[in-house]
Amino acid sequence: MAEIIQITDTNEFQSTLAKVAAEQENVIVIFTGTVDPETGKNWCPDCERAKPNINNVLLANAKGKVIMCIVKRSEWSGRADHPYKQSAFLKVRGVPTVLLIGNGDSILMRAEKDEDFDNLELLEMIAQS
Repeated sequence: MAEIIQITDTNEFQSTLAKVAAEQENVIVIFTGTVDPETGKNWCPDCERAKPNINNVLLANAKGKVIMCIVKRSEWSGRADHPYKQSAFLKVRGVPTVLLIGNGDSILMRAEKDEDFDNLELLEMIAQS
């Protein structure tokens, strides 16, 4: 099982990625919405739907450190100016999104569509890379 590093401040992303990439060749990055502590549910229905396969396939098979970037609904929904959306490198269009980043500077694999999170082979490939 992977060690999860949670990021809620977008300003911490680059330094966290650089640190983890210095320790391991490939880095899995998960972008997801926040969970309401009262209900235990994510504000993002797609994130909630993908959660079992992310947990039981991706995270259960990943080794090393995984970066989990958690976004608030108020900062994400309807906001084209979010740093993860504006990043020419990340190109995050929605949550959930999973990226496999190689050497801290190239996107090797991406899961971002609903069907990607139902594709257990894809999630296993990302986890084992």
